[in-house]
Amino acid sequence: MTTPTRLERALPEILGDLSAGPAPDYLDDVFDRTGRTRQRPAWTFPERWLPMADITQTRAFAPAPPWRLIAVALVVITMLVAALVYVGAQERRVPAPFGPARNGLISYAKNGDIYVGDPIAGTSRLVVGGGESDSGAGFSPDGTLIAFFRDADTTQPGIFVVRPDGSDKREDPGGPYTSLPWANWTPDSRHLAVIDVVGGHKRLRVIDITGSAAPQQLADGEEPDSATYRPPDAKEILFRTTVDGKFGLSVMDADGTNIRPLVAPADLGDLHLNSFAYSPDGTRIFYQRAYTTEEAAATDFPDDRCCKLWVMNADGTGAHELAGGPGQSWDGLADPSPDGRWVAFWHVSDTAHIVVMKADGTGSPTSTGPDLQGNAAFRWAPDSSKILMVPQDPADGLASYLLDPAGGPWTTTAWEAPASDPDWQRLVP
Repeated sequence: MTTPTRLERALPEILGDLSAGPAPDYLDDVFDRTGRTRQRPAWTFPERWLPMADITQTRAFAPAPPWRLIAVALVVITMLVAALVYVGAQERRVPAPFGPARNGLISYAKNGDIYVGDPIAGTSRLVVGGGESDSGAGFSPDGTLIAFFRDADTTQPGIFVVRPDGSDKREDPGGPYTSLPWANWTPDSRHLAVIDVVGGHKRLRVIDITGSAAPQQLADGEEPDSATYRPPDAKEILFRTTVDGKFGLSVMDADGTNIRPLVAPADLGDLHLNSFAYSPDGTRIFYQRAYTTEEAAATDFPDDRCCKLWVMNADGTGAHELAGGPGQSWDGLADPSPDGRWVAFWHVSDTAHIVVMKADGTGSPTSTGPDLQGNAAFRWAPDSSKILMVPQDPADGLASYLLDPAGGPWTTTAWEAPASDPDWQRLVP
């Protein structure tokens, strides 16, 4: 061990004197002046109203997010949402009840069952089968439902509604009926206009197919036996009325009020006025009319009083014969094309066939389709390109025909629907 030298013993005192440093002579003056000066207001210090601790705090940087993965996810979500919106819109979109539409399936009855056929694919499938006897299948104007008769030849017939895929079958809540009623869809596709006989009198009711509302009876005392709604807004109903065995045409508001006659009742036989149809724009009425005795006497066939195809304005004015000519013939069952350009009707002379002419009555009539011995049911395609015709007499065969309105060659469907009353589904164009 060694002994400390003199410098080493004095070193701590020397360092202490150096660290204290010399005091300036003016220090007392500084203290005296600052003691007399007021302090600054607190709000002048930024750290008093800004979070200085946060400003001065050191930031920790997070890892970069996976932007590519997020972008892909957003694209997928957008596509899924768009697909759902599109599907929902497609499910909600239905065609208007009047005017042109896109062609869909064809409904028909065969051997007591209900079928639908695809005229393009040439296929058909069963919609409603079973031991019951079903007939008279007809699509709702929006194409989503089919109504049909059940056990029509019995004393307890019924009306049923089903979707084209065979689901959601239910019975019309307006029954039971004691005889086969007349029935047709209303333009809203949610009601049926049904005419049946109660106590020997005919009644017209509008029936909610869901059963959520009570049936509404219209035209009391008018004895209606057929009816149709006026396009394009369905605010009026045209119907054939029976007064003391005489037939006339009347119109009323859709709620059954404001009944007014268009064609006065006349005793001209049951075929008089038993077929009528509005033009798609609702401005005219095509109807089948019998001759009076005086009118028939002025022809070459005074004993032949029925029938000719007439047309009038929707208010009953301007009535005149639309189709006629020399010789003995029967013209009626007018069916205007959905586009409003043409009217097809049934023409009977030596044979029977469909005739097409311009709806305004100009030009020459054009025959189309084969000549038949009996009658036929026929219906325009929703797009007005074809006429579907089904013979009602077995002697005319079992084929269903697709006719060219211009009179060109016709074809037949891939299925047979003997003596059926077919209908063509309307779809959104």
